[in-house]
Amino acid sequence: MAVSRLQRRAWELGQEEWESADARRLADRCARHADGLFTFLWHDGVDPTNNHAEREVRPAVQMRKNSYQNASPSGAHTQAVLMTVFRTLKRRGHNPLGALTQAVAHYAATGQLPNIPHANASGG
Repeated sequence: MAVSRLQRRAWELGQEEWESADARRLADRCARHADGLFTFLWHDGVDPTNNHAEREVRPAVQMRKNSYQNASPSGAHTQAVLMTVFRTLKRRGHNPLGALTQAVAHYAATGQLPNIPHANASGG
């Protein structure tokens, strides 16, 4: 089958000699990912690009840029956690700020953090 030949050729590229360091790096990557590189050809509904993932992380990247990056590793970690929680809440159909406010109020009253809410039936 043609897809199998493509996968085999991607692997073979990694076995060849390359003068250019850039070509060597690309060939190594093709060989290393040959099994998953053509998944979209084997399975209907699999996008051949990572555009969806890029769009998902874009808000966090924009926030980082607009806030002049992170000043410390601890700040970067905090932002990563918050952005993960915010995106999860939004994808589940919740208002992230409202859910965070409720979580802080719950923690203040009980001393325990609540779980992230499940998806709304209408929005997520």
